[in-house]
Amino acid sequence: MMFKMTKGTIMSKNIDHALEEYGVEFIKNCIPDDIINRVREEYDRVDSTLNNSEIPKNKPIVVLWTHVKGAQKRIATFDEMPELWNLIETVITPIVKNRLGQRITKLQLLESIIFNKPATKDNVLHWHQDVAYFPLKPNDQFAVWFPLEIVTKERGAMTYALKSHKEGMKGSTDLHTRTKFDNEDRPLIPENPEESGFDVRTMEMTPNDMLIHNGKTWHYSGANQVEGYTRRGVSIRFIINEVVFDPRPGQGAAFTKQIEISPGQILNSPAFPVMS
Repeated sequence: MMFKMTKGTIMSKNIDHALEEYGVEFIKNCIPDDIINRVREEYDRVDSTLNNSEIPKNKPIVVLWTHVKGAQKRIATFDEMPELWNLIETVITPIVKNRLGQRITKLQLLESIIFNKPATKDNVLHWHQDVAYFPLKPNDQFAVWFPLEIVTKERGAMTYALKSHKEGMKGSTDLHTRTKFDNEDRPLIPENPEESGFDVRTMEMTPNDMLIHNGKTWHYSGANQVEGYTRRGVSIRFIINEVVFDPRPGQGAAFTKQIEISPGQILNSPAFPVMS
């Protein structure tokens, strides 16, 4: 499988077990044109009319999030986005199962987000790891990310610190300002992982490509610097075994809006469907 990494220039090499070793795998040409085109058209239609910010109970949702500080997240359901659901069910889920194999004991859809990054110099999404923002135990997550158009470094492509998933859990911060959250006592990801010795790579992609990364892998996306170009990317997060709700102080509010759950209870709701 091709693992495409960009660092100044584009480098390509065949790497076995990239996801296990590096914490991220680049999969080329795995999403058919007709499917991605329908998802893009569906997004354009929903984005032009959606104003809802209320989270429905016990239903899986799609979050539309513009990468501008202070922008309100809008909430859609898969009733409004059946083409995205079809992509998740028929393309993404089989690939995730193939890559993770016996590591999966219970594959649940955790979160679906469509990011819109307009061309502004300050819309950087700082270094973070996904698991730090989810009050779950055990917290074994994997995320799929793919763009709706060609993404380059100048357009805010995803950037990863290879092998950083082996460093364990780190602290959570505001993704736009890197301000540490209240009650956060875990050590933060270094502001510049490359200076800390990590091999940092940027992934330039077409809409047919897909990334899978470990929820502990450090990643960030730079500003979209191309005037008149909007970078849209889709993130689909999965949990791979049975988990319980384990909120830290000041965290977990989003879960209790979506389902009725108490600390220690198993995350078992139609809001987080098991992918068969």
